[in-house]
Amino acid sequence: DLDILGDYYNKGMAPSESLIGAAVGGVTFGMMNNPRTIFHPINYYKATGATNKIFENVTKEGHKLNQFWKAPETTNIMQEAYARTHKLEALNHSKLGLFRARIKPEEYTRLKKLMEEALKSQNINEIAEATEQIKKATNAFTGYIPRGLRAIGLQKPMTGLRKMINPSQYEPVKEVAKKNVTELGQEMTLKKSLSKSCGIKSGIFFALMEFVSSWDNIKSAFSKDSSTGMTQLGQTTVKGVGSAAGWAIGEGIGSWAGAIAAAKIGAMAGTSFAPGVGTAIGAVAGLIGGSIGMWLTGKLTHKLVGQDVGEKVKTENMKKTTEGQQQLLQYTLEQAKNDKKLDSRTAQALQNVYNVYA
Repeated sequence: DLDILGDYYNKGMAPSESLIGAAVGGVTFGMMNNPRTIFHPINYYKATGATNKIFENVTKEGHKLNQFWKAPETTNIMQEAYARTHKLEALNHSKLGLFRARIKPEEYTRLKKLMEEALKSQNINEIAEATEQIKKATNAFTGYIPRGLRAIGLQKPMTGLRKMINPSQYEPVKEVAKKNVTELGQEMTLKKSLSKSCGIKSGIFFALMEFVSSWDNIKSAFSKDSSTGMTQLGQTTVKGVGSAAGWAIGEGIGSWAGAIAAAKIGAMAGTSFAPGVGTAIGAVAGLIGGSIGMWLTGKLTHKLVGQDVGEKVKTENMKKTTEGQQQLLQYTLEQAKNDKKLDSRTAQALQNVYNVYA
């Protein structure tokens, strides 16, 4: 009976997330990247109204800014300008301040005026430079947690990490703005989107996450013997590479599709659509694509390498002790509650073990 429960429990360890669940996970990830949408909804609402007012000419048919918003070679620059100005407006309102403190009034006034004058100039290069100035200021970690890390001497390693993740934050504004005008002004093709998303940084991150999540299984496998441990390392490596590849390809496809959708919505500027709608779609589409890509490769790698041997070792260990057997019973009873295909032999084994410990 315990062997049957163990096999049933192991089968339940297979990835069970649905396609919809993966897509929702991408949306959630997007919201986590923009926490003010969750933790500061009133702040977000106020910032949207203020930003729409600054960009009001974007929605006026025939205006130069409206043309910039619609034109393929400038729409991405304008959407980035809107997004960064929105963040500036959000930092001008009250917030928890865990990662970023409320911006100083004089700095807010300076940056807002900078963007307003750039938009008034109707010069795309000046708009790009103003955007980069705002980006640098609003990306700075000024909240309680960063200040605490600085106080214990972690400023240097944290800055080094940020330089790896976001090097443009530490480059001259004019150079970055010029590069943005060139890169963002190019048509986003699937090939370009994939080449951008398939960088080594995101690959390392998701491969590392796979090792972190599998660490308990790795320890369990090595506790049995080195051969089992090395097998588990191999399984984790395959899944880590799969997760990295799935995210990169999925993000590339998602970002490409999102850019097309954002451009289409951008072309409707002047209708009932607010400028921020296209920007939001473009921002979250890549994350949804990456999440779905990881879901697909997760299914594939599980079929390729099978169940983690570390999981099997943990199940075998549970069967050896009274406490472990009770734990196994608890886990499998939870599994069986929602299992519409539960076979009679497994149901009987569950009943038998339950009767012993009842």
